[in-house]
Amino acid sequence: MKRLTPLWFFILIFVAGVIYLPGLSKYLKLKRKEADLGHEIERLQTQIVQLEKDEHLLKTDLTRLEQVVREELGLVKPGETVIKVVEEEAPQKPAEPAQNASK
Repeated sequence: MKRLTPLWFFILIFVAGVIYLPGLSKYLKLKRKEADLGHEIERLQTQIVQLEKDEHLLKTDLTRLEQVVREELGLVKPGETVIKVVEEEAPQKPAEPAQNASK
């Protein structure tokens, strides 16, 4: 049996690397994507729970329902007067010209 020379050893390592590294790279990329999707799922599940709580409140708590209708839809009760305060932006003053030092 022939002994493997260092050249054959390096060629074998190189070939194994060429075959193995693209698969490893793809595997690591997929693992990162899996972790990102896991975080997205957790965030969406938390959002679903919060929306279910809001739905329950809107179905059972008339005060909360009235508050949401007033804020989001802008509805008012009959006989109420709506007063809207619109703030205007103060006009910007032009920059003061520098005073002449030669007075």
